Amino acid sequence: MPIKKPSQAILLLLLVTTAPLVAHGFVDQEIADVTRRLETKPGDVDLLMRRATLHRAHEDYSAAKADLLAVKKNSPRHAEALLRLASLERGQGKLAAADSVLARYFTMGGEAPEAYREKARLDADQKRGKAAAGAWLKYLSLAQHPTADEFIEAAKTINASGDPSAAQLTVQHGLKRYPASIPLHREAALHQLRLGRKAAVEERFAELRKRYPTLRPRLFHEEGMLWSAGGHPENAHRCFERALASLNQLPATKQSQPGFRSLRAKILKLLKQ
Repeated sequence: MPIKKPSQAILLLLLVTTAPLVAHGFVDQEIADVTRRLETKPGDVDLLMRRATLHRAHEDYSAAKADLLAVKKNSPRHAEALLRLASLERGQGKLAAADSVLARYFTMGGEAPEAYREKARLDADQKRGKAAAGAWLKYLSLAQHPTADEFIEAAKTINASGDPSAAQLTVQHGLKRYPASIPLHREAALHQLRLGRKAAVEERFAELRKRYPTLRPRLFHEEGMLWSAGGHPENAHRCFERALASLNQLPATKQSQPGFRSLRAKILKLLKQ
């Protein structure tokens, strides 16, 4: 079966995982409904895929796997089922089984970007650094909308494989897509710090604070964490003090917001260390 755009089942999974407070009742009801429909249409692949998605959203992994295996039995070339089964096996720590399923997927000619992302993570889990790096690069070259977090995950894997230049290039590609991503800027700055370019790190964060003045407290905190990780405690302490000062300059209504209250607590704890 050819690989298609995200199915209704995948969209459903996104729905229930992004609305945890209302999801369980909805999922229970949907599972019961799909199960009733399967009684009249046993072995229906679309219904089994839908129920597998619901079971996984419910964190009932054994039931999800049973449905995916039923799809695999009824439709051996169902590419999406194989890909999701590989992800499920990896998530459960069954790496050899995930390897086998993913190999079957690629043998069938599967080329979905998500398959290379899954392969990258599976290779990384099994300490196959260069293979993982290669799979991430393949994923990023094929995916239409890779996320900022995926660029960061890829860069870290590539750096761990022994290719820091390619890792930094990956971060730069990510910044072209997401120029406002603070985590991507942090990764770029970390690379600069590893090379001893302290002035470049300071300039990067100064420019970011100028560009995004409302993020000044968070940016000072991010820079402080970076200096701390790089073994520069004095620089880190100075940034944490500036982060706290920036927080104190915010209107009281903003300071009372949960995100800023949480940030203040983190900074105060760091300043006591």
